[in-house]
Amino acid sequence: MYSLIKKVKGKKHSEPILITSNPIKSFRNLNKNSLKILKVLARKPMYATELSKELKIHEQKIYYYLNNLKKAGLVKITREEIKRGAVTKYYAPTANAFGFEIKKKEVKEEEDKKAREFFQEFINTGIFDGSIIVSAPFQHGPYLTSARDGHYAVQLGLFLGKYCELPKKFIIKLDTEAKAEHEENRNLIIIGGPTVNILSNELNKKLKINFKWNKKWVIYSSFTEKKYDNEDIAVITKITNPWNKNKKIIFLSGLKYEGTKTSIISVTQFANKVLKKYEQGKDFYCIVKGLDKDGDGKTDDLKIIEANNT
Repeated sequence: MYSLIKKVKGKKHSEPILITSNPIKSFRNLNKNSLKILKVLARKPMYATELSKELKIHEQKIYYYLNNLKKAGLVKITREEIKRGAVTKYYAPTANAFGFEIKKKEVKEEEDKKAREFFQEFINTGIFDGSIIVSAPFQHGPYLTSARDGHYAVQLGLFLGKYCELPKKFIIKLDTEAKAEHEENRNLIIIGGPTVNILSNELNKKLKINFKWNKKWVIYSSFTEKKYDNEDIAVITKITNPWNKNKKIIFLSGLKYEGTKTSIISVTQFANKVLKKYEQGKDFYCIVKGLDKDGDGKTDDLKIIEANNT
């Protein structure tokens, strides 16, 4: 059984729907009276005599239609009672909606599952819960830098649109706005490293894989004590929000904008690979390297450098 999601007066409704790949077999003996019966039964389970009185159709014909509906898998017997010495069967639809499938579309269920788990706190209610923080494109912060990676949030937003809707509140914030509006206590997706993002700079010292200055900026892992300085190296982190223990922070960044782009590609296109070791309820740290296998100058694959849960 599948679910049919439909919007009525601005609100989402979920209805169980029965999908068949052979509509001719399922629907060939149905007519307008069969559809009338289905609509009446959708209100409440009924037996043949009740249906006959309700629809003003001879009871024998009601039994004929019910038999065809049952063979097609569209109705089922929900209960039986003894009435006047005879067994009375109550019927109800097997679903609230019926449809047929013309072409199957392959879905990578495991990848979808891992992505859903990773963003669970942000999409759990069906409405995005949190803020996406991008770095301001003008000079700001302790390093007086301007960012070039804010537009990467569009890719992430389109990806998250598969799982949830927008809230009424605007969810994209510049780091300068987020700081001024005290957004730290929410679920946060922070894009961009500590040199360009004020919140990243404050968060950086609390991370087990963080950014350090060592004559130049490097990514340092306290798990392996290794340092990485490649521009296409990216960090994917999910931790409990240190400013609010009931919220989560996802941190996506690289040393430069190329690495930040790789971090976005990682969670939107390679979730199954990148999040393979992710465990719900634990802090997660991952370092990846972008690969260009076809030589067109664009990342089309990833290499996992480290992946840790704590």
